[in-house]
Amino acid sequence: MDNRIDLFDPGYLANPYPVLKRLREEMPVYWDDQVKGWVVTRHADVKNILGRANDFSNSRIRPFLDHMRRRGLNELAEVGESVAEWVVFLDKPPHTKVRMVLNQAFLPAIPGMEGFVRDKVNKLLDGLEARDHFNLLEDFAVPLPTAVIVAMFGLPSEDAEMIKHWSDELAAFIGGARLDPKRAERSTEAIREMRKYFTAAIDERKKNRGTDVISRLIDFSEAQPEPLTDEQILQTCTILIFAGHETTTDLIGTGIYNLLRNPDQLKLLQEHPEYIENAIEELLRFDNPAACLVRVSLVDAEIGGQQIKAGDRLFCMILATNRDPSVFAEPDKLDVTRKAKGSLHFGYGVHLCLGAPLARLEGRVAITEFLKRYGAVQLTDTPPSWREAYVVRGVSSLELRNPQAIAAE
Repeated sequence: MDNRIDLFDPGYLANPYPVLKRLREEMPVYWDDQVKGWVVTRHADVKNILGRANDFSNSRIRPFLDHMRRRGLNELAEVGESVAEWVVFLDKPPHTKVRMVLNQAFLPAIPGMEGFVRDKVNKLLDGLEARDHFNLLEDFAVPLPTAVIVAMFGLPSEDAEMIKHWSDELAAFIGGARLDPKRAERSTEAIREMRKYFTAAIDERKKNRGTDVISRLIDFSEAQPEPLTDEQILQTCTILIFAGHETTTDLIGTGIYNLLRNPDQLKLLQEHPEYIENAIEELLRFDNPAACLVRVSLVDAEIGGQQIKAGDRLFCMILATNRDPSVFAEPDKLDVTRKAKGSLHFGYGVHLCLGAPLARLEGRVAITEFLKRYGAVQLTDTPPSWREAYVVRGVSSLELRNPQAIAAE
């Protein structure tokens, strides 16, 4: 394999698929010196790893903490310590305990949010009517999921921008695979402020319960034989806020971008809105927000003909698995009628994404209503900006031209 392959190159971040195809075909389990881990690209290998939770650990923050402390960077390790108990970084048995409470407190709240989502979508779209140009992310794909998760938590709507800022700082650090001290410092400050904010919110809910997710977390935790600790409740709140809008923003932003780049599929979806549920799954398969999922091997193992040692990190490239031709016919083609069976876009196994139903709900409503009202928008000469991250993927800025508003001038 050519040592010049750079999985952090801006060209790769903008379009990773040619490189991932080459890796999948030539060296599907590839040692990358930049991340000091194995890059795994075949669907069967990744599914095998994700399905073996006892052999491949999701607890990848602790090695980061040890690395930071060995380098004497104790303050920078604070951000890692603060997220180490997030459910997405836990193995059994604590993962099972927290996930059980979340299944009771968070999932049942999702269906009742459809009315709020629809109202917020229409308000945001109303604000674009007179504008001949707008930024899809800034004006629509970012504020929608942020408003939804803030409402689910019963938090003041005016706090949404502040909460989004904290999440962005964490995402910029956690979403990368290499240490960036400046990002670590900003993330440390963000997690401190976020913890302070949610500690106060949890204390207030303990005194005055409501029907919001924080209150439900406390209620269902207290009903367990072994309730969650205050720290676990705090960690659970911060991960839900952090993860509750990032994926959906990327689904809406990148999804609409890919529909505009495939006008035949956009037209088909406009003519057949009943395809929207298929379309959401296909948009996620085609260009998924979770670029890769990271695991740490607990055992010596053989994956794809390579010997993996206990302690090695495995970067399971979901972007590559979702275009594996052994699973998907014409994998590089966007097809909104496709039954994307086998796609790993929400993970696999015990860590299957908890927020998947919320992302699907918001994506379905947002994209349907956007295409109804703004299906004639056009890409501009300004190319999209992509998130500067290795393990997540999405457009971070996308300028669109609105010919309907231009014609009305």
